[in-house]
Amino acid sequence: MQLNKITEAIEAGRIIAILRGDFEGREEDIVSVLVQAGITAVEVTLNSPRALNSIKLLAMRFGSQIAIGAGTVLKPEEVESVADAGGQFIVSPNRDIHVIQATRRRGMASFPGCFTPSEVVEALQAGADAAKLFPAQCLGVNFVKAMRGPLSHARLIPTGGVTPQAARDYLEAGAWAVGVGSELVSTKVLTTGGAEDLCQRALAYVAAVRSRREAGANV
Repeated sequence: MQLNKITEAIEAGRIIAILRGDFEGREEDIVSVLVQAGITAVEVTLNSPRALNSIKLLAMRFGSQIAIGAGTVLKPEEVESVADAGGQFIVSPNRDIHVIQATRRRGMASFPGCFTPSEVVEALQAGADAAKLFPAQCLGVNFVKAMRGPLSHARLIPTGGVTPQAARDYLEAGAWAVGVGSELVSTKVLTTGGAEDLCQRALAYVAAVRSRREAGANV
């Protein structure tokens, strides 16, 4: 998937589902449910067991339908491993210029973690495609609104503690997308409520995105 197609896929759904932890080989089943619900981007964190293998399997099965990427990427050499596994975007909890540059060299989308306006600007100047605002629950919706004034061109991805209502609020405030972790997908998701519960959770986020778009269309 080309770089513009990766960002287009994320922009189409606005939700990046984050898989963190040991899913005991059920990643494909989980992502299948997410895709059916309308989620268009999935991130597997590298501090999860067998993360690269999961990325490879997901990219082979779903890479032509949705964007598949890696999270918690801290080193340029990890970027190379993700690219070789078929990953399409790189997410980090921090802003590391070398990671951003390595990501761009491999043709993947770059979403480094930022916490201040200066970090956002520096990340974008280094070639990042969007800035992950992390931890978003410490910044809040008003931070996104304030950033949209001087940095209206910046793509922002609040991540951390994002519920369906928070997703709608962030998007209305001007966020480009949101990253959603255990609020959507936990390691117990298929053993507690099953696929139906996961589907309903995913649909709640998809509905939040849709309601935001409908509200914007009526303004």
